[in-house]
Amino acid sequence: MKITYILGLFLCLFVSSIHAQKSSDYFKKIQKSYLNTQEPLVMIAAHRGAHLEEPENSIAALKKTMELGVDIMELDVRFTKDRKMVLMHDKKVDRTTNAKGLVSDFTFEEIRKLRLKHLEQVTNEQIPTLEEAFQMAKGKILIDLDIKDDATLDSIIVLVNRMKMEKNCFFFVYEPEEVLMLQKKNKNFQIMIRTESEEAVKKLVASGAKPQAVHIDPSHYSPEVVKAIKQIPARVWINALGAVDFKGAQQPAAFEEVLKYGANMIQTDQPGKLKEYLKSQGKYR
Repeated sequence: MKITYILGLFLCLFVSSIHAQKSSDYFKKIQKSYLNTQEPLVMIAAHRGAHLEEPENSIAALKKTMELGVDIMELDVRFTKDRKMVLMHDKKVDRTTNAKGLVSDFTFEEIRKLRLKHLEQVTNEQIPTLEEAFQMAKGKILIDLDIKDDATLDSIIVLVNRMKMEKNCFFFVYEPEEVLMLQKKNKNFQIMIRTESEEAVKKLVASGAKPQAVHIDPSHYSPEVVKAIKQIPARVWINALGAVDFKGAQQPAAFEEVLKYGANMIQTDQPGKLKEYLKSQGKYR
């Protein structure tokens, strides 16, 4: 009996070791892709995690995102009343939990008593902390830090440094000056900047800032803009959220609307559908 137990334990440890190695190898590929701006392969970002199947910004959504085998989970960070960093998109908890009120009016102890909703049904999922998400994601998937409250930035920087997450996440900012400031604080920080016009792209290029990714909108999605961004060099991020995702869920070729000029990072509410389509086109590993 004892020998059987030991053999069983050894087998479990062996299988776990193999799984961990595969996970580590896959994450190294994600990291390499993120920095390879000219790569023809497209990276997939799950908007608020795989939230069509699990509550958005939840640990369950993060787990599901990793199970799907995509590259990035986008998440949103806010402060509680006592300045604990939690994941929540809205200023209020009304839409996504079984309570009402501002996130900033709840203490951490109070907010942990709430339960997240999915498809209007209350689940057992709690509102997670950013640290919990980091612990789950480390060495497995990239995290896009959508900072909903500027007051959280210094605390996020401290946590990223303490947990050595510099290569496991990237900051989402809006101005070239923020890119320069963050990289001055830590040269290993990874950053994506949002641009809302072709002029904003020109301003970014002129600034000398070197983000690893640039978020563009359909309004200025053109071959010229894509070329300018890739010469920074940076990856080109565009959203499929909304109409493209809706059509793509029914007819996958609709995703070509966000792929047509060479964008190579796509944020979507349909990560599984997009991955399936990209693989069929030889555009995903």
